[in-house]
Amino acid sequence: MTAARRPPLLRRIAPWALGLACVVAAWFVALATPADTVAWEPFPVEARTGEPAAGRNLTVTVHDAVRATSVFSGGWRAEGTWVVVDVAAEAVSSERGASLTSAQLIVDGRTYRATERAETMLDERLSIGIARRGSLGFELPADAAGTAVLQLALNPDTRADSVIEYRIDLDALPVAAERELVDAQWAEAP
Repeated sequence: MTAARRPPLLRRIAPWALGLACVVAAWFVALATPADTVAWEPFPVEARTGEPAAGRNLTVTVHDAVRATSVFSGGWRAEGTWVVVDVAAEAVSSERGASLTSAQLIVDGRTYRATERAETMLDERLSIGIARRGSLGFELPADAAGTAVLQLALNPDTRADSVIEYRIDLDALPVAAERELVDAQWAEAP
């Protein structure tokens, strides 16, 4: 049947149906297309207790996590609600610029940076094949509860880079009255 022989109603409906089908198809394509920011999001690497988690130029092993009501390091002491995480970290492919400069704990959508008031693993230079081991301390509100996510990275700007993530159940952590924030030391070989 040619266009001249089609009934007049079909000639009027066919272009509209085709146009509507194109609009619906474009809508589905728009829904499936990722946002512009996706290309810059960090690459999370999940860590488990006692197991190394490797990112682009950072390998981290989380050894322990506890809550404490008091922390100390050398002559410094602080009271409060603290989460202390013992980690070992090393560079993977390059020692240039390799230091653990980003350590944050995310609880209920709020971000808490590791304390800089004591000598800890924060900002320690890392070597390839030789781990440094020490503590990171996070001061939290007294009512902090639920699941927290520890994020560790080489740079505070984690766009398009790997981020080591370790989940912590704050309610299940053992509580210590006092805990030392251990400065970075060379880790012993396993």
